Amino acid sequence: MGNLDTVLAIMRSPQNGMRRKHPVIIDINDKVGWLHLTGGAQHSMMAWLDEFHRDEFKELHKDTVKDYAKDVFAILAEPEKRYWNGITEWTTCWGEHEWWQHDDIMEWFPHFDRYTLRYSEQIDAVKEVKHFIKLDNNLSNKMEELATQYDFKCPYGIDNIRPRYKKDPSTVKIHKEIMPKFKKLVEESPELSQKLEDYLAPDVWYYAKAK
Repeated sequence: MGNLDTVLAIMRSPQNGMRRKHPVIIDINDKVGWLHLTGGAQHSMMAWLDEFHRDEFKELHKDTVKDYAKDVFAILAEPEKRYWNGITEWTTCWGEHEWWQHDDIMEWFPHFDRYTLRYSEQIDAVKEVKHFIKLDNNLSNKMEELATQYDFKCPYGIDNIRPRYKKDPSTVKIHKEIMPKFKKLVEESPELSQKLEDYLAPDVWYYAKAK
C-alpha cells in the first residue's frame, strides 16, 4: 500500500481535483449547456459530442459557470445506485486494499471524491437547470427530442458506452468483490447508513423531478 500519509497528502492537495465540488458545464454550440455529472452517462455523452460537435463544445471556466445564462440540462442517475457505483470508482485508487479501515479516510464519509459527490451540490451551484433527464433505457430518445428543441446534432440518439465497472477486468473485480464489503459495513451500521441517507436526500428530491 505504501505510505498512507503520503497518499492522503496527495489526495488532500488543492492541486488534486478528486474532491473538487465546483460544477462543470459543457456549452454545446452556444445553444445549451450540459451539467456534467459523474454517473450521468458522461462517457456516452462525451462520445456523442466528439462525433457530432467536435469543435463546437467547450467546458466553461469555473468562475463563469454561475453566470451562464443559457438553458442547462442534467442527466440524473438513481442516487443510491450512482453512489455505490461511485464507491467502485473511488476504490480503484486503492486496488483491493480495504481503505475504510483507516480513520483518516473514513472521516470524509460519505463524500470521498468527484464520483461520490452528491449531484445536488452541483445543481444548486448553477443559476438554473431547466431540464432534468432521468438516466434510463430511453435516454437516447430523450436526447433526440432535446436536440430538436435546441437545434443541435443528435440524429441517431446516443450510444450506450459501458462504464468501467462493466468492462474493465480489474474494475469489475473491485465492483463485485471489494465494494460490497464496504457497502455491507455501511448497511450494518445505523450511524453510517443514516448519514448516507441524509446525504443523498437532496439528490433523491431532484431525481423525483427528472423525466
